[in-house]
Amino acid sequence: MKIKRSNCLEWLMILSGMINIAQADDSIGQVLQINTHFNTLYGKPTWLLIVRDVEAGLVSPYLFDIRKEDNYWVAFTYGHTYQVIASSLTFGPYAKIKNFCNLEKGILAGESMIITLTGVLAPVTSSYRCHVSKYKDMQFTITNERN
Repeated sequence: MKIKRSNCLEWLMILSGMINIAQADDSIGQVLQINTHFNTLYGKPTWLLIVRDVEAGLVSPYLFDIRKEDNYWVAFTYGHTYQVIASSLTFGPYAKIKNFCNLEKGILAGESMIITLTGVLAPVTSSYRCHVSKYKDMQFTITNERN
């Protein structure tokens, strides 16, 4: 397979632009760490989590396909003041849990979260537990190593 030179240049320009964007803002606002330790899963649940940066208006959607009992995910915000505007767990076309883990509670400033999910993940809300811990101003820094 032969790649045209013009295609290579286009890809290099795209990648270069992506690197410049990543270097322009190297700090992450708050962090939502998600740990799951389920005993059993029913169906193929999907968790939609949408976070809005209140200061910049940036909306970040996260979609987690839950296919195994133990998972670790991280959702980042790009500001220190944010709001979870959607947290819904879907088990197919008919079963949906809105405001999953009761995360849609208003605006948070300078607080990150650790969300731990345990139990049996099923459309019945009493079968699983959500434990949400909040802590002050945890900042992650993204670095770009240069030789």
